[in-house]
Amino acid sequence: MKVAIIYNRDFSSVINMFGMQNKEMYNKKTVGMVARSLEAYGHNVEVIDGNMNVIESLQGFMPKVLEGERMGMVFNMAYGIQGQSRYTHIPSLLEMIGIPYVGSSPAGHALALDKVITKIIMQQHGIPTPKFWVFSNHKEDMSAVEYPVIVKPKMEAVSFGLKIVDNQKDLRDAVEFIIDEFQQQALVEQFVRGREFCVGLIGNDPTEAFPVLEIDLEDDPDAIQSVEDKKRKPRQKICPANLPEKLAVQMQEESINAFKALQLNDFSRVDIRLDENENLYILEINSMASLGATGSYTFAANTAGLDYEALVNKMLDVAAKRYFGNEYKI
Repeated sequence: MKVAIIYNRDFSSVINMFGMQNKEMYNKKTVGMVARSLEAYGHNVEVIDGNMNVIESLQGFMPKVLEGERMGMVFNMAYGIQGQSRYTHIPSLLEMIGIPYVGSSPAGHALALDKVITKIIMQQHGIPTPKFWVFSNHKEDMSAVEYPVIVKPKMEAVSFGLKIVDNQKDLRDAVEFIIDEFQQQALVEQFVRGREFCVGLIGNDPTEAFPVLEIDLEDDPDAIQSVEDKKRKPRQKICPANLPEKLAVQMQEESINAFKALQLNDFSRVDIRLDENENLYILEINSMASLGATGSYTFAANTAGLDYEALVNKMLDVAAKRYFGNEYKI
């Protein structure tokens, strides 16, 4: 099968710089690993930059299905270039021009990118998530907030801008920073003291949960993982996590419930906190879980028995089955 990998390499290839600029990107090493994994399973792979020339690039590579050629697919690794809904950009273009792809739809990405909408949907489905408040201005009435809280951008991923605060002055400062730095509302969420976990998911019907992975916070219930922390001192990962089986199964089941409630496809990673009374809370769901070789999603997949090549090709396989049915052979 012809498989085009789309990722963002050249952030300047746009007509205009408009809105929030993306801070997420895959490095060439990871993209190369994905390409080699697909080639190892016999696929014809082309790496394409997800910029304003993407349609022209796809026209030159993808099969001409309307002329009788066998369908190809896109392996979407594009976080987008700019704007608050940047995860949706490449999937939207692919749907418009009729190319199937690995990953969630524009609608699914839009729901998962918006942490507030995510939490509202989870509440409606009875999925546990911390109490929260949303602020558009640091001068708003904050008297209802129950401390401690964690302040974060409403529509960012990869732990950008996280800050824990325990008083109103620091809260106002943190909210002001988020609004100024990220050009969006601030999500203020009840901070859950305890342990941190994530659950990797793959597949659609059924959706499979990898073993629960714990981020080792070194017995510090107040620790978090900001993007700065990840770069400065990556936390150790424990998988499978040291949990009672009933609790691990509950985490997996609630993660799948969140995946389905947000109408996601193919794969994702769900982030969870467990308080000191062993109550779990889903924080968010990443519809573009990183495929970095040392990342949590890949680590959990390895524990489940999938090496890197097998994981990448299973992602392609579950997407193909979603489009073409369970009997489809890629």
